Amino acid sequence: MAYCRNCGTQIDDGASFCPNCGNATGGAAAPQPKQAKEPSGPLFWRIYTKAFGALMDKPFKLWGISLLGTFLISVGAALAGIAIPVLAIAVSMLFTVALAAIFLKGYDKKEVYCYQLFDTFKDWSTIKRVLTGMGWSYLWIFLWSLIPIVGPIFAIIKGYAHGLIPYILVKKPELNAVQARELSIEKTKGFKGQMFLADLVVYLLIGIAALILILLGQIKYVGPVFIIILVLFMICVGVLLPLFMGIVRAAFYKELIGDEEPVEEKIEE
Repeated sequence: MAYCRNCGTQIDDGASFCPNCGNATGGAAAPQPKQAKEPSGPLFWRIYTKAFGALMDKPFKLWGISLLGTFLISVGAALAGIAIPVLAIAVSMLFTVALAAIFLKGYDKKEVYCYQLFDTFKDWSTIKRVLTGMGWSYLWIFLWSLIPIVGPIFAIIKGYAHGLIPYILVKKPELNAVQARELSIEKTKGFKGQMFLADLVVYLLIGIAALILILLGQIKYVGPVFIIILVLFMICVGVLLPLFMGIVRAAFYKELIGDEEPVEEKIEE
């Protein structure tokens, strides 16, 4: 029998590593399991990498639920708006937050189901909290947009500052509407530019691809083929973009806030 040179534990003949401390019998340290390599580059690029990784886990299921959610937001809001116009906004808010919860589950590679789209409708307490949180955000963005000349610019900036609110409402049930807004503003400080870049790059690539197809569509004889490709491309963008951007925003939430301990004591009402 041999003994470990590191801790002195008795080792069976022929054993490569100590069963107690894991040290190699030859005196070398036992190999450590390889850690997943963290994506490098600017924050928005790391976000893209992580978002793509999450999407590849269950792309068709996430796409199907995202498409259904987008459909429910459009049709549900339209039908509600026919009866009571303000109800359209409320329905849109509820489905938006439900989709945020699904995007977070998708990013974490957890199971997602269609019925989760209705989780925000389950009781009056949840409905009130979601409507208050989202309504408070929309109101502030609207008020900023009323500033003459520069209002739209301020509204965009405030939109990014409030961009994590749907995800906070999902993951931080201990926070009220005011606290959710304040937390989103606090955590996006210094990162709104990265969030803007994450959106800008996607829309620029879509715009460049569409422009190229439009130009190719002017070519004699073969032009109609590229116009058909352009139509198909825009349809794909319409059905896939909400999913990708939702996962990207979920990735920003996980990167900037993650699973921190309750923060109610840090934020004054």
